Amino acid sequence: MSGKIIKQGFNTQSEIIKGISIAANAIKTTLGPSGNCVAISNDSMSLEPEITRDGATVAKSISFSDPTLNMGALLLRKAAALTESQSGDSTSTCSILIKEFCEKGQKLIGTGANINEVKAGMLKASDWVKNFISSKAIQIDGDMEKIKKVATISANNDPEVGNLIVDCMKQIGTHGVITADLSASLDTTIEVTTGMKLSRGWLSPNYVTEPADGKCILEDPAILVVGERLSSVPQIGEIIKPFTKVGRPILIICEEIDDIVNGTLAMNAQMGMIRACVVKGIDFGDARKNIMQDIATLVGGAYVCPENNITLGTSDETVFGSAKKVVISKDSTVIIEGAGDPKEIQARVDILQARLDDPMISAYDKDKFAKRIASLVGGVGIIRAGGATEAEKLNRKATIEDAILASRSALVEGCVPGSGYVYLKASEEIKKDKAFWNSLSGDEKFGVEVVVSSLPIIMKTVVDNCQQENGICVIKEVSKSKKENWGWNAKTREYCDLVESGVLDSAKSVRVALENAVSTAAMVLLTDCTIVEEPEKVKDCQCGCCNH
Repeated sequence: MSGKIIKQGFNTQSEIIKGISIAANAIKTTLGPSGNCVAISNDSMSLEPEITRDGATVAKSISFSDPTLNMGALLLRKAAALTESQSGDSTSTCSILIKEFCEKGQKLIGTGANINEVKAGMLKASDWVKNFISSKAIQIDGDMEKIKKVATISANNDPEVGNLIVDCMKQIGTHGVITADLSASLDTTIEVTTGMKLSRGWLSPNYVTEPADGKCILEDPAILVVGERLSSVPQIGEIIKPFTKVGRPILIICEEIDDIVNGTLAMNAQMGMIRACVVKGIDFGDARKNIMQDIATLVGGAYVCPENNITLGTSDETVFGSAKKVVISKDSTVIIEGAGDPKEIQARVDILQARLDDPMISAYDKDKFAKRIASLVGGVGIIRAGGATEAEKLNRKATIEDAILASRSALVEGCVPGSGYVYLKASEEIKKDKAFWNSLSGDEKFGVEVVVSSLPIIMKTVVDNCQQENGICVIKEVSKSKKENWGWNAKTREYCDLVESGVLDSAKSVRVALENAVSTAAMVLLTDCTIVEEPEKVKDCQCGCCNH
């Protein structure tokens, strides 16, 4: 049994930051329209390497044999993955900012600055910049041209992806669900079906059927929507037996379930004894019950609950609904082509529409009713990524998924001028805010300076990746200009109005990247001790045929 190695002090923190820096230097080459690809070897030497320009994919692939260096890589990977899941873009930006914050922050530690006050200053600077980003955000308001530009830039300036996402949204509406999948052909195509998306995912990773994506995919499942608390396995054992006997997948959407019941189902699913998944209903109280009834109507089943005078003990397989396909991830469930009666679905939509048209209801309730209507009648758009090889298809699928999330983020919080412009302008404007600087105490100002001096690195990296201009010179030119939104277009390699030229980033992705970068860097700068596994000693070989 191996022991632990404990290291303390400045040097061990330096090793973590070194791991972050090496990883960030690999990721930063992908940033911007002139970013380069990274080749990632496969675990199996016989398989072709993955070649990508996706920062999140690069981050996921990086690990080191040295455990302390690997801590840095893992922290960077987690921040990049979180940024991707929250906004779909700016993973490279987040990684680069973490590196800058850590390196500059550590220099302050060497001068004797109070690191807790430095951290507080970094957080205050982050809040100031986030407010600045919000103030500069241009709202989308259904403008498909802006959505296309955000999606195109997120997809490494691939206009085809931008056009596909906009075409999809035109068909299913901005409230519809868009997903990405692999195509069986060379072409990337759109497929639109009816469906519903829930903001809840599987209750155990043991339900996952596609480990690479972390998703559980059920084809033609029997769907049980139940409002009772599932407190024992026998409570549901009999009612699901007709489906388990024939090997049909089962999806249970329930209000509450005890851990022992969920654990038993998950264990049986993992062992291959049943094909099943459990998802908890969304919202609370009456709102949850209403949404559960919507789901039951959509899939053609009954909502099993005491209020409807239906209980599991008195029910049989006729209360189950079905759908063509259900895709469940960690935090969402997409029901595709529910088998509900179109007349019953329309009747429910008519009731909701009447409530929505009531002038007396609040804006909050209006939003709720609009979302429920969109869930019942909205569609699910599937963009199938084509390519000549499996590697090309997978890379394109990952790119499309990021572009979809970035488009969604832009719909929520709007868009801002891209190419690092908003960070540069924030770093200039915060210096002029005397009230903000006067509000700082102790060494907080050093923390603010860490953030402010690091922000221009994004524009510098975008320009440097073009390999034709000097990033520092471009920053000086942009800073001198008095024109609003005047910056460097890395695609055309000229100065222009970034908004008019369509160089736009999702405001949410820019905000989230900064937020996660500051959070991660602050944790690293507060770290003074590491505990890692002691490497196992190689035993002497007794065969006499080697040098061990």
